[in-house]
Amino acid sequence: MEATHAQSALGQTHPSIQRQIWHFARHYLEMCVAMCLGGTALALLVFRAAPAVLGIQDLRDTAPAAALIVAAVLYTLPMATWMRIRHMAWRPTLEMSASTVGVAVIVSVLYGMGVLSLATLEAWVAAGCAPWCAVMLIPMLFRLPLYTGRSGHHAS
Repeated sequence: MEATHAQSALGQTHPSIQRQIWHFARHYLEMCVAMCLGGTALALLVFRAAPAVLGIQDLRDTAPAAALIVAAVLYTLPMATWMRIRHMAWRPTLEMSASTVGVAVIVSVLYGMGVLSLATLEAWVAAGCAPWCAVMLIPMLFRLPLYTGRSGHHAS
């Protein structure tokens, strides 16, 4: 038996704790890189290039709550695409995507209800990929066997 695997009571091998931590960290970093690089490129196109080229106002100025939701989608698309390229099942891909977009919807609703200030909403929009990377940890923690390599990454 390899030193990187432990034998379970059922005779199955599982990755060592160090290997599980590495699987989790690697997956998280891959998702963050995809999200930050791809999402930043898309956000620049939608929020900077499109208004300049089309002569329209920036959505961040005209509808900041909608801009936050659009930003969440823009950052989520490359991450979800990378998950599918890596052959992740649809269910965890959609869970991770829903977590980032869901938080944007919640923050926007709280802003609309007057619970959050415009400055707070604008801070979320201006934060780039950082809040979305943090939010991705939530569904990952609920699926530790998947993201630590204990169950294989093709699980539904």
